[in-house]
Amino acid sequence: MIGLDNADAQSVLSDLETISTTSTFGPDVEDLCRQLRTTVVDPAFPGALIPTANAAGRLQILVATPTMMAWRRLSPVLKAFAGPTMTSFNGITAPLPLGEVATQRLAQTLPAATCVIQIPQDRKSVLSALRALMRVRETIARAPDLQSAVPEPTSWLLARFQDNLNVGRRDAATAILERLKDELRLDALNTKFLEVQLLAAFGDWAAIVSLTGFGSLRLARRPPAITALLLEALYRTHLANLFDAGDRDRVHDTYRTTVRDLAQPMLSVPLPSTLTPGGLKLYALETVVSPSRPDIQEALAGGKSSLGWLADELGTLPGAVVPHSRPQPASSSLDDARAALVQVDAAEAVDNFAAALAALTKLAPAELALIRDAEPFSAAFRLIEANAAGGVPSSWIEWLEKAVDPSFTNALEIARHGKDEWSIQSSTSDPSQVAAFVRALNRTQDDALASERTAQALPFLVAWLQQDTAFPAPGLAPIYANLLTLFALNSTRSGTVYESSQVLVEALLTVGMNDDDYRSLIADIQELAGQAFGIDMIYWILEMIENFMRASAPDASARETFLHTILARTAPLYGRLSTLQRTAVKRLAAELGWTLEGLGVDVNLPSSDDFSVRLGGLRIAIYSLTEASSRQAKNAIEELAPTAIVDCNADHGGSVRLRALAENADVFVVAWLSAKHAATEFIREHRTGKPLLYAQGRGFSSILRALENHFL
Repeated sequence: MIGLDNADAQSVLSDLETISTTSTFGPDVEDLCRQLRTTVVDPAFPGALIPTANAAGRLQILVATPTMMAWRRLSPVLKAFAGPTMTSFNGITAPLPLGEVATQRLAQTLPAATCVIQIPQDRKSVLSALRALMRVRETIARAPDLQSAVPEPTSWLLARFQDNLNVGRRDAATAILERLKDELRLDALNTKFLEVQLLAAFGDWAAIVSLTGFGSLRLARRPPAITALLLEALYRTHLANLFDAGDRDRVHDTYRTTVRDLAQPMLSVPLPSTLTPGGLKLYALETVVSPSRPDIQEALAGGKSSLGWLADELGTLPGAVVPHSRPQPASSSLDDARAALVQVDAAEAVDNFAAALAALTKLAPAELALIRDAEPFSAAFRLIEANAAGGVPSSWIEWLEKAVDPSFTNALEIARHGKDEWSIQSSTSDPSQVAAFVRALNRTQDDALASERTAQALPFLVAWLQQDTAFPAPGLAPIYANLLTLFALNSTRSGTVYESSQVLVEALLTVGMNDDDYRSLIADIQELAGQAFGIDMIYWILEMIENFMRASAPDASARETFLHTILARTAPLYGRLSTLQRTAVKRLAAELGWTLEGLGVDVNLPSSDDFSVRLGGLRIAIYSLTEASSRQAKNAIEELAPTAIVDCNADHGGSVRLRALAENADVFVVAWLSAKHAATEFIREHRTGKPLLYAQGRGFSSILRALENHFL
């Protein structure tokens, strides 16, 4: 295949079919020519074979490959089946002839290697050559794909899913979720949990409540974090507006008639550790409606500051003024183990596993045998034996210490749940704990297995850090810096560059650094970028450049050298960049005070995409609190497509203008990391099915990236 993507290849084939004159050679020749032309859109073929008639009316074969690697794969097969004994092909590249319409269209795809195959013009030789070329295609189709990726473990896909959620790449996260579904990697229930997590990350609460099977989710065994999200979705969808308006009667009435039946099975004690204010209010409403739940009343004693006017109503309930502890009857070790196993069966929580294991270790062999075979405890017991026999960590520090253990085979699964259940305050509440965390991180690098596990868990660690209400926190800068170094080390080992590294870079630039730390940050980014980054990393590089340009610099000279160096490294790729990527590169180069022409780049190279046409005439809205970035994106889009109308908005909540943009714009882009949640929800509410895109960064290049991904 040639072209930027499938749509571009289809466009090339359509144009070549239109201008083709090979039908003059007869129907049997034309049939073979038509089949060869379809190599243009064949993703399994390393290039394209295009029969065409030259200016003299002779049949010739244009050969083009998108990369030199593809040429090295195609050339020996061509030479074997249609070499010098049959055609003029000798395995050497040659430029396309000038002045022919077909060669001009082919040149627009910017092929890396080309040649023209001449064949004898007697009918027998023509048919023999074309049939030999068909055998080339069939042989390559049957050959094993030596470049295909090794199947990825499900745990890696889940890490990438979290990585995309960390930076707001909704489309990419959705694609991974669809892959998990299509390949049957997870059962239906766990797939639903991921879908809830995805929708919640973007505040799409109404979509969670509307999920097929929502009624079953509230009854299923689920992680506490999912319980918290389901409760928050019920609150946001049915009660939030009424509560904010202070309409107490309607809040109580709506809870009783609409919400209670859905929420009640999830209102258990202890409260989920990630419970949000909306979920907390549902617990409070249940207490008001059903005073027979003193367990909830006592659990809410420390969280009344988040309840608003509901705290006053709780204060009027009998026994609510002073929470008191009831005397608990003495329990045996066997009773404690049974209670712990009930909790394991009720909720899929790491802490529940740890508590059950601790309780089981206190039992005598006879008691273990009794509980192993007794219902309803046997199922939970078997679950622990299968998944937690070697012990369960209760914090990230313990997880890092246990990562060296070969028997810790469910390390990534524990990390995925631990990011929600392990309190960040308890692990990073003072400098000594931060130092212990950093030491544990560094120790993992002395062991190959621990190092690999930690690298795969990095997106979960970043997600855990982002739960900190003070993120980014200056006191946690050593953790941010060490994690970023691990990202860099992992990129050299496996070539993987997680998008979450962008979160850590911005965090470090925000909290501030001294000269040495600043230069170390630059070194990590250069390591992440690699010595020869490709087109797939262009937007990542551009976002990094914008982060540095927005932040203050303790070492201005180091920043200037870094920015000029890394942006200059995009110059050799300019001819392969999309129109939007070229626009971003040119604008950033101009901000740094130099031009691409100074590096020998021809900025007038034709582009093989049609983004200027696709954006033409569209009304595009951009929402971002980083107004300089939205203005730059507006200027870039209008420069590329002068007929496009671009409106920017930075209102902190719903407004008449924001509603008009949400309702009327053809495409709406929200800078996810630079947006108020209230405004985002308002925009979604009024989009009514029209495209709503999420830009993953704060810079203008991330806005262009969101548009490009949408139109690909």
